[in-house]
Amino acid sequence: MSNLAQTIEALLFALGKPMTRTDIVQKLNVSAEEIDAALGELTARNGGIVVVDDGMTIELRTAPETSGAIEQIRKDEYSRDIGRAGLEALAALLYRGPLSRAEIDFIRGVNSTQTLRTLTMRGLIRKTENSKDSRSFTFEPTTELLAVLGVTHISDLPDYAVVRDKLEALEKAYRNQEEHNDTEQ
Repeated sequence: MSNLAQTIEALLFALGKPMTRTDIVQKLNVSAEEIDAALGELTARNGGIVVVDDGMTIELRTAPETSGAIEQIRKDEYSRDIGRAGLEALAALLYRGPLSRAEIDFIRGVNSTQTLRTLTMRGLIRKTENSKDSRSFTFEPTTELLAVLGVTHISDLPDYAVVRDKLEALEKAYRNQEEHNDTEQ
């Protein structure tokens, strides 16, 4: 496999989202013909991950041959309770979101990667580009989550304004304490 084909595959995997041909051409500074040749290489190879190309957008997906196993794993994931970790992450996102994974980890005090993956797979949260840092993502609640909770807008959550104000005050106090500690050192 050519270096360009490997780079395209790595780029699609790392970003975790579809890309247009134009974006790939611009980001990798190669011609459309070179992209087509590299995509041909990726499409021709057999593996658990395939390149899906609709002519405009390109993305990585699981191979059709793996659909039975993937479907069973998804069913197992969906049938499990989201547990305390899931509830903590959802509460943070609902009352303080959108948040990056690092911010959620900080709030919970533990790594939330697996929890966020599960909540994303269930369609309760979605990953969006971070408006503060284009190199990272934030997570936010979906309309599916709001429907499951029986609300039509996030502000309809119990004591939403009160809880959000208290959380903002706590965060501000914590940051002030951190700044105070830093100046003393």
